[in-house]
Amino acid sequence: MNGAHLPGQPGGSVAVLIDTGVAEEKPAARGADAAPGLGRLVWQVPTSAVVAGFVSLALQWCVARLPIPTGSNVADAVLNLTSVVLLAALLGLVAVRRWAGWATSLVWAGLSALGTLPLAFLLHGSKFYLFGLSGDQFFRTQYLTRLADSPALSDGNYAEFPPYYPAGWFWVGARFANLIGFPAWAAYKPWAIITMAVAPVLAFVLWSVVVRRPVALLLAVLCGLVGLRVAAYEPYSWVVAAVLVPISVIVWQQRATSGENRPRTGWGAPILAGLCLGVCAAVYTLLAFFFGAVLLTLAAAAAIADYRTTRQQPAGPSPAHPVPGWKPIWTATSRFLVSCAVATPLALLVWTPYLMRALVTPHEGNPAGHFLPEAGAFLPTPMMELSVSGLVCLMGAVWLLWSWRRSEVAQVLGLLILGCYLWYLSSTLALSVGTTLLAFRAEPVLLTCLVCAGALGAWEFARWAASAWQQHRAAFLRTGFALTLLALLALSQTIPKALEDAVTPGLFTQAYATYDDTGHRAAPEPNHEDGPAWNGELLATLDQLTRTPPRDTVMLTSETQLLALRPYRGFQTVVKAYANPLADYDERRVLIDSWARSAGPHELLTALDRSRFAPPTAFVFTRQADGLHITLSRDVFPQNNSASDDVVFPAEIFTSPQFSRRDVGPYTVITRR
Repeated sequence: MNGAHLPGQPGGSVAVLIDTGVAEEKPAARGADAAPGLGRLVWQVPTSAVVAGFVSLALQWCVARLPIPTGSNVADAVLNLTSVVLLAALLGLVAVRRWAGWATSLVWAGLSALGTLPLAFLLHGSKFYLFGLSGDQFFRTQYLTRLADSPALSDGNYAEFPPYYPAGWFWVGARFANLIGFPAWAAYKPWAIITMAVAPVLAFVLWSVVVRRPVALLLAVLCGLVGLRVAAYEPYSWVVAAVLVPISVIVWQQRATSGENRPRTGWGAPILAGLCLGVCAAVYTLLAFFFGAVLLTLAAAAAIADYRTTRQQPAGPSPAHPVPGWKPIWTATSRFLVSCAVATPLALLVWTPYLMRALVTPHEGNPAGHFLPEAGAFLPTPMMELSVSGLVCLMGAVWLLWSWRRSEVAQVLGLLILGCYLWYLSSTLALSVGTTLLAFRAEPVLLTCLVCAGALGAWEFARWAASAWQQHRAAFLRTGFALTLLALLALSQTIPKALEDAVTPGLFTQAYATYDDTGHRAAPEPNHEDGPAWNGELLATLDQLTRTPPRDTVMLTSETQLLALRPYRGFQTVVKAYANPLADYDERRVLIDSWARSAGPHELLTALDRSRFAPPTAFVFTRQADGLHITLSRDVFPQNNSASDDVVFPAEIFTSPQFSRRDVGPYTVITRR
């Protein structure tokens, strides 16, 4: 496969035509399936995202109204039927000889359905997204609830600090919740599914700049399935991971050179890369650092390659043979700097409040880096798995090695894969300074690159085979269509197992078992021995005793679901990995322990008033015979997760008239008057 440069396109855009190894020039006007120029992205990216969002929301509404019994296999059966029809239709478009004008909009809708239907069916009957309000989903739902209460940027938990965790996706999701009139915790599920639906659509639009549209569609379908299988638990990271792969290819192919065989390109690719980098910084900082390193590497490689090219050309100053020297290096550097300049304002929209406060406030290091699960301790080798996914990844690895010298797409995909492995190794080295780089978060990028390479290799082999045996062309097409459909269907039907293997067991069952703000859940029936079954009464009691909006209440409790269901401010977050570095998690923990040892109400009230942090005005304890209990976690990195300790407050220290108390089931609610 070679790069064929399309004359007459805006900015000299490039299209790589998957063929039998022969470069073929085609004007942009010839065939609607030819790759479009970068100029079309200005309207195609936002338009496709809006179309995908509306289609996803409509499909979710329809699925939610189907009479599917909870706990049955009906949802799986209907999902598999729709998957066969949808995948067959999308593959039919892959096989078309000429791309009709109406096909693009149809593909946007089809890819949105591909990202929507599996999650909509598998979570049918539940108000909650994957894992309910457990694990990381508690923190994410709490953040969305906080920003839905007010558009002002603020920390997801603490009352007095700007956000440290990037607010971009959550802020937009909060506006979505306000728009549809849902409480934020109920809007999280449709917003997350919409995000998963938008990702493959954007991937198709971007890959269409690199390859012909039928090939771009195949890559987008695989991209959507990869996201559902390994990244649906964290949808906002997936949407940027899915687009940075084709954008990296665009940047490499559209690099400015001055050789005879490549026209000088414009500034569209650096601007596009800068927009992606800025969105990464506003949505998922880890991927911003990763993508920034990729762009820097591509710029260095382009400078070296172009410098060597110009040095080999005659020295006469002419349009065909520019003066050799340092100009290629400056050109590559300037394009990288343009990307940084475009990204900076987008990043500062989210990061300015935190950076301004961090300049004047003591703060800790990055607490999120104190996490080393098993997935982050081993280098992933998905190409060695005995599965359909493993076979596709193995095909991709072989194609990358085979096509490295002749394919620019293979070069970039290989660079991204190498970057992922280097990120893993760097994360291990970071243990020496007491942190990690959360390397397992780069695995979706690795898998995307491998499956895309596998698809490109399979496409190239099929074209070669059909050309070599013309008399059997129809048989090859039928066989290829059937095998591809079966492979995609196998990937689709194993989404729940693959996702739970990648994250944790119980992602789907916990979504049904999570209690809402009324104390009800999808399945099984509510059990009052479960603490969250008292959610409705606890929230009603807090409203009666505080008599203030939840946003004005700072709460100390280990019943963290209350902080996700209402925009209460927490005095302490559930684990240090979620804590704002400005909040001084460890000092707060010591302070809470000292309050529990107060000699009486007067000493407790004095300590609360003298706290340098905004003190709690509401407490929700678990009531036991020896006192009022809350659970506090402590960081035990590099061990997994965190350890927890039970802190007991004597009931007598709340006997002052300045406190109001009410018992609710196994809990005790105390507020300051």
